[in-house]
Amino acid sequence: MEAEILNLKSSNLLVEIFKEMMPLIIAATLLFLYYKKRINIVETFLYAFASEAYTMISVGPTFTASFFVSAFIMVEQLHQLFTGRLYIRNSYLWLLLMPLILQVSVMMIAAFYKNPFEWSGSGTSFYLRPIYFYLKTYIPMFSIGSKIVQDRHSLSFEAFTNTMMRIAVFSCWIGVIQLFVLVIMKNQILGQLLGLQERYMVQQINGPLGIRIQAFFAEPKVFSAFMSITIPIFLHNRKYRYAIWAFVMATITSSQTFWTNILSAAIVFLLLSRWPVVRMKILASLGIIVALFMFVAGMKDVMMKLYLKNRNQPIYQMLLQRSVDRYDTKFWQQDNVYLGIPLQRDMELPVVNFLEDNPYLLVTGYGPGNSMFIPGSYFNGNLRYENRFEGVGGHNLNMRWFYVLAEYGLVGLSFIFWLVTRTRPGLSQFQKNYLAFIAVCFFFSQIDLFLLMTSLLCVYGEISPSLHSEEAITALA
Repeated sequence: MEAEILNLKSSNLLVEIFKEMMPLIIAATLLFLYYKKRINIVETFLYAFASEAYTMISVGPTFTASFFVSAFIMVEQLHQLFTGRLYIRNSYLWLLLMPLILQVSVMMIAAFYKNPFEWSGSGTSFYLRPIYFYLKTYIPMFSIGSKIVQDRHSLSFEAFTNTMMRIAVFSCWIGVIQLFVLVIMKNQILGQLLGLQERYMVQQINGPLGIRIQAFFAEPKVFSAFMSITIPIFLHNRKYRYAIWAFVMATITSSQTFWTNILSAAIVFLLLSRWPVVRMKILASLGIIVALFMFVAGMKDVMMKLYLKNRNQPIYQMLLQRSVDRYDTKFWQQDNVYLGIPLQRDMELPVVNFLEDNPYLLVTGYGPGNSMFIPGSYFNGNLRYENRFEGVGGHNLNMRWFYVLAEYGLVGLSFIFWLVTRTRPGLSQFQKNYLAFIAVCFFFSQIDLFLLMTSLLCVYGEISPSLHSEEAITALA
């Protein structure tokens, strides 16, 4: 059963062939529409992101439509750079060079002070791994930002939010269909064709319904994260029924991150809504959230007793089961709570322990892409770090500000935070609040693309006249 759950491939050959063809088909279609000027670059990447349930898993779990679209854009941007048609601003040039500078620093620390890493063989992989990370992850993301800046005159924050609402409504319909197919028809083959992975259709691990819907997103937690960052947009545009629908669909995923994001929305848009400085609002919101987590951690015994008393009731299974598992130390033994936050034992916790033993790395981080060289002794019987990432949940840590700190250190964290939280004069209060909200959610969710887009639209996007948000929804209503 465990092997079946962790296997991302379908057991049906025809289904797997279909799922592995879809990324290329989707990417080619989106690029065709973009270059025909039917959709803009932001829509292109949002639609690709919303289709990552389909992946060429035989090549690798990250080979999705987003990968192929970003790879194509990267090649285009590099061609323009080398032919003199594209120039890099000074602040972005430092951002481009930052991984190289920090990696050289980490290599010097390992060579002349202390080597905290572990690898087999000559160590060539330690020196080549950053190049792989740079080409596969960093340069494509940098190219996306470059392309958005290049197309800035055709982009606006309002158009971006309209696209978000369209995707959310469409994804809710797909989620309803997935529920019907699995719960009523009990047809797993059709469910897989609709983007569901086999491991999210196992009753024992997926709550009372035996399914965690994901629409066409990569995972249920990604689907719920998208719903959580779209709900404030629905509410701002007075689309209350769509906000409620998105909320209900997200709760079915049993994602704890969703509730954290909803809490973040309440703090940013209600409690601190009138704070004028975006960066102060972000830091204050994170401080409040950490304080609340510490309060919950102090009450975890009460929460566990409440769950055990009512664990057969579906509502408790949906809301508390995964939270209780995170805080439980009787089975897992090792305490995983830091600042009240229950860290994942096979993802964030080993990194925290590694950095505690090597605090000097907090300045530079352990280097981009070097997580695979953390010694195996930090994993305490869990799946190996790199195997965990290759099999489940992508290549990086889910807690993204912590990921930036771990990979790039306080130097990189400070620079990136300053860069992505800039705003220009004339922004609406909602747009500034939304940027702060996305930056807070970035602490708990893997929403790199949305932070990048929101940040750039707050600096470069056109301030267009008010569009009727009704038009964004009518076609799907």
